Amino acid sequence: MNVSNTIAEKIRQLRVIRGLSQENVADEIHMSHGNYGKIERGEVDINSSKLIKLAKVLKVNVGDFFEESLRATLKESKSEYGYATKDEVADLAHAILKLTKAVERIEEQLPKKKMIVKKRTGKK
Repeated sequence: MNVSNTIAEKIRQLRVIRGLSQENVADEIHMSHGNYGKIERGEVDINSSKLIKLAKVLKVNVGDFFEESLRATLKESKSEYGYATKDEVADLAHAILKLTKAVERIEEQLPKKKMIVKKRTGKK
């Protein structure tokens, strides 16, 4: 795999991990969607100014595109809008259950409202 393809693959991996579409990224770096797609496929080289903008959008250092240890870096970093882990989902479900029970207890302590039924007079 040549350098362009290696960088292209890392760019694609980072974009996917960040939960961004090709169109989102292309718009952020002021590039046409088609040309950005060519960069990710390794068909064209990205210039340095676009690479700097891309690094900002993907929240990495420019050097990360050239390093072999990118996979370790990606596993350690948490995406701002990424997927939750199984433990995080379980913790959230537990918190929701506790909150639901607390609301039910509060509702039980509130005075019961009397329902007022209005009689219909038959007039329109």
